[in-house]
Amino acid sequence: MNTKIASAVTSVGLFVAAATTSVIMAAPASAVTAQCVRYLQSKNYTPTKERVDYCSTGGHFKGSADKGIAYQACRFGLEGSGVRYSDAVTACNYAQSSQ
Repeated sequence: MNTKIASAVTSVGLFVAAATTSVIMAAPASAVTAQCVRYLQSKNYTPTKERVDYCSTGGHFKGSADKGIAYQACRFGLEGSGVRYSDAVTACNYAQSSQ
């Protein structure tokens, strides 16, 4: 049982490290964030700097593996800023579809 817990903790730690790296290395807000931010505004969310940054993170990726990490960082970040799950999913999909 302890090895399962250790494995789960390691997996979560690796994901957090990868997501943090993507967030830190994301380029400043650009055109790829526009659809994401517009969607959030249409759902009455204030476009704070934090939310714009997460939309930007979701739209900046290289390759399919990085795309998944960018999407998760966007979604978890938006949810952490008070955006409902379903709205975060749609917003991050917009961020990725505009690249």
